[in-house]
Amino acid sequence: MNPKNNIRVVKGAQRRNQAEMAKTEKQGGQSLRVATREIAGNVAAWVKDFQGRRRPDPRRSFANLFIDPASNLKSVS
Repeated sequence: MNPKNNIRVVKGAQRRNQAEMAKTEKQGGQSLRVATREIAGNVAAWVKDFQGRRRPDPRRSFANLFIDPASNLKSVS
């Protein structure tokens, strides 16, 4: 046996406060789960949107590097 037993006195008001805090923590845990699920859904939507976007053709972009810029100016004016 342990000769040093700790005895803790809990008053009625303190017990009620602890019970209320426990209820709040349980509800907070549920809202945390909901918020986490919502954030994960948003990120998944962003990933799908990003993957669904068309990427420019690298060959076309490379070919545009060598177009004479003066020819573009003539078409504008």
